[in-house]
Amino acid sequence: MIHGSCLCGQVRFALDDDAPQFINHCHCSMCRKVTGAAWGSFLHADGLGFRWLAGEPGVTRYPSSPGNERAFCARCGSNMPVLEDEGRHVIVPAGALDDDPGVRPVVHIYCGSKAPWSEIGDDGLPRFDEMPPDSFWEAYE
Repeated sequence: MIHGSCLCGQVRFALDDDAPQFINHCHCSMCRKVTGAAWGSFLHADGLGFRWLAGEPGVTRYPSSPGNERAFCARCGSNMPVLEDEGRHVIVPAGALDDDPGVRPVVHIYCGSKAPWSEIGDDGLPRFDEMPPDSFWEAYE
């Protein structure tokens, strides 16, 4: 079981060990603003292996763009997971994880809109100026 929580500990969640699929680093302006960092790192996982353990009523949701929702703890502001595709997929802010998910980052996305003051180190991961083509993601389904 992989656990996660918000900064104040009010919201807690868990993922089955086999749920994680991959982590991406997103450099778009929305991810930068929501994280307050040069990029957002997000774990993608099987939503059927996800469950709220405590505090889910304290999670506030914000529709940041059409078809895209952000979630955060209403008390401390920590980014929280978002369930998509009728609960079949979950996107978890990697910084909210308390345990090692067993998967590592696989890609940098939206590099074309990265912060001008930030440099992406030579980590060997592929980089895309926008969202990678669907064929890229097929290896992680």
